[in-house]
Amino acid sequence: MNLKSFKRNLNINLDSWLFISIILSFFLLAPIIILFTSLAGQNIETFTHIAKTLLPEYIRNSFTIALFTGLFTMVIGVSAAWILTMYEFKFSKFFNIVLILPLAIPTYIAGYVYSGIFSYTGIISRTARNLFGYNLNLDIMNIYGVIFIFTFFLYPYVFIIARSFFAKQSLSMLEAAKVLGKSDTETFFLVVLPLARTAVIGGVTLVIMEVLSAFGLPSYFGVQTFSTGIFRTWLALGDTDSAITLAIILMTLIFTIILIEKKSRGRRQYSFTNTKIRPINKKPLSAKHSVIAVVVCMIPILFGVIIPLLQLISWSFMTYGDVLNYKLIKIIKNTFSIGIAGAILATMMAVIISNTSRLKKGKISKTLSKLTTIGYSIPGAVIAIGVMTFFIFVDKKILGQKVFYGTLFLMVFAYVIRYLAVAYNSVESGFDKVGIKFHEASRSLGYGKTKTFFAVDLPMIKGSIIGAVILTFLEIIKELPLTLILRPFNFETLSTYAKRYADDEMVQHSAIPSIILILIGISIIIFFETIKKKKEKKK
Repeated sequence: MNLKSFKRNLNINLDSWLFISIILSFFLLAPIIILFTSLAGQNIETFTHIAKTLLPEYIRNSFTIALFTGLFTMVIGVSAAWILTMYEFKFSKFFNIVLILPLAIPTYIAGYVYSGIFSYTGIISRTARNLFGYNLNLDIMNIYGVIFIFTFFLYPYVFIIARSFFAKQSLSMLEAAKVLGKSDTETFFLVVLPLARTAVIGGVTLVIMEVLSAFGLPSYFGVQTFSTGIFRTWLALGDTDSAITLAIILMTLIFTIILIEKKSRGRRQYSFTNTKIRPINKKPLSAKHSVIAVVVCMIPILFGVIIPLLQLISWSFMTYGDVLNYKLIKIIKNTFSIGIAGAILATMMAVIISNTSRLKKGKISKTLSKLTTIGYSIPGAVIAIGVMTFFIFVDKKILGQKVFYGTLFLMVFAYVIRYLAVAYNSVESGFDKVGIKFHEASRSLGYGKTKTFFAVDLPMIKGSIIGAVILTFLEIIKELPLTLILRPFNFETLSTYAKRYADDEMVQHSAIPSIILILIGISIIIFFETIKKKKEKKK
């Protein structure tokens, strides 16, 4: 091999994009890896006590909540998606957007609202006493209340995926079922639902992951789950080793669920046998059936959007004099600052890793893209403990002094690990639409990879990058457990501010910070749904 060919091979193997991606992946995975390595020197006796007394309750409650929430969200999400895909009735276009809005309301805020509604001084008990002279005692702050709230605020995960799947089905398939004498109901259960199983399971898996990761709602309702157990062990008992062990158990449980979901899909691929695909024509409903469809769609909207917003607005009028002050402005500034910083950093890393994966088709780049996006499947509390453990190690063993611990950098770094997948998926979809031809044309003209990226690729995926920043920002500002663990002393965000009021038995005062968070979420959801509808019309 001559010197020229040696240099060429060296340049290929030492690709700068791949090198940077490997370095980024190492830092993103290091906090997760250090959790497992820290198991070696732990005190087993303390965890043995927790395993005997508390762990069975954590497992039982977590499993029960995940099971029933998954089941109920599947029923609501699939039913609403099928009705809106197959039938035309009054307000159907309105429902298509509004049924997604519960995702804009964090479950812990929904918990504050419904605890207030069902409390002794809440509107339901107060109405029963004033109108009927009856002391109504409705206790929602238990495991059943947690399942109820998770169901009505997480079903959009199933709804969005199921709706997308149903919309892509061919009319020929449904007509074939009708020719065989099947009714609409029989066609749904015997033909459509079995085909949609993969999509539905995917949506339910997302719901279960959210349930197992959640801390704010179970904690406020006094229901002991894995996430609340990690907090209790870490902060209340001061037992770092046992908290890490619980975190690893939870992480292993979630990875097992993901593997089961992938195994259930196997290699199934459903595709059409020819290119003549006829889209589904919506069937107009009679007046009677339209009322039924409207009622079915209104139930989740009523519990997941209307009631919480009305109660929060009512509380905000009661408490705005105490809450609207300079401190709130500072908290809003804090929230936007860390949200924007985390979103931009996550998007920058997503662009680098996604571009590397697109240009380098080898196993290394594909593995990097999968590993660096696993953070979304790991609970925020677990990531927070991993990040804190990693930077304590860096400060003590490497730097020899306190540099990172207790700073905002830890929060932003943890946000990037947790929500890099959100940014990555948006950026990757942008690259998929652009393709590789323009990049190859630029390279053939003598431009390098980096110059081609900035001159050709980056301008073409600008919309996807903006979308990645916005979606990641929304996820970050709603994050609660990670923020609670890693925030510096006396640093508040809208989510922690609302929680502090709720914990201090001043739930009405949490209304204004909660409304600000919700309005941001609703605005972003409507913005993306509007863009989606415009693209569909162009097609």
